[in-house]
Amino acid sequence: MRSITIIISILSTISSYAQATTPYPPQRIADILYWPITSTEPSILARVSYDLNSLDSNVISYSPPNTVQTDSSNLVRVGLYTSNGIDPKQWTGTLTSWSAIRASDGKRPMLQLYLDSSNEVYHVALTLSPLESTTVSNSTSLVMKLKPLEAGPRPQLNRPIVVSPDGRTPEDVADKTFFQKYWWVFLIITFLAMSGSGEEQ
Repeated sequence: MRSITIIISILSTISSYAQATTPYPPQRIADILYWPITSTEPSILARVSYDLNSLDSNVISYSPPNTVQTDSSNLVRVGLYTSNGIDPKQWTGTLTSWSAIRASDGKRPMLQLYLDSSNEVYHVALTLSPLESTTVSNSTSLVMKLKPLEAGPRPQLNRPIVVSPDGRTPEDVADKTFFQKYWWVFLIITFLAMSGSGEEQ
């Protein structure tokens, strides 16, 4: 009986440790808004969810505007509100055309969510994507793509200096001159010039 109690306490400790070491909740939800230039406030375009472990995304709801302005000069902002240390409600997004919001000419709108180091959405972009190259989830006309943060190239610091067996650093080899590289061409030209100039008597 005592061994069962010890096993249960060990399992509960492992379970609580695993929950404490999970850095983020696995499922996140974000509201994507559209904001016409002529409007004073944004409206909801889509509600999306994404899984941080598998990076799978899902469109919960998608409600494009019913009346789309066809004038090419009228643009719409697409984005979301994020919070930073200074402003708890800061707008971030991109400027796109009305035609990118609705499906047209065999293309669907593709929503790209850019994730930061804590897997929060920090930027949104809306472009058009061909129908054949994408899969549509939940029978909506919106396609989603997650763009996690990727580490950039890192410099190689403190590389060891390779020395020769006598302890000296290797000297840089000087580049060869033009004549040192192509001396054989001059030799062939000289040989042809000397052998071809003689005439039979």
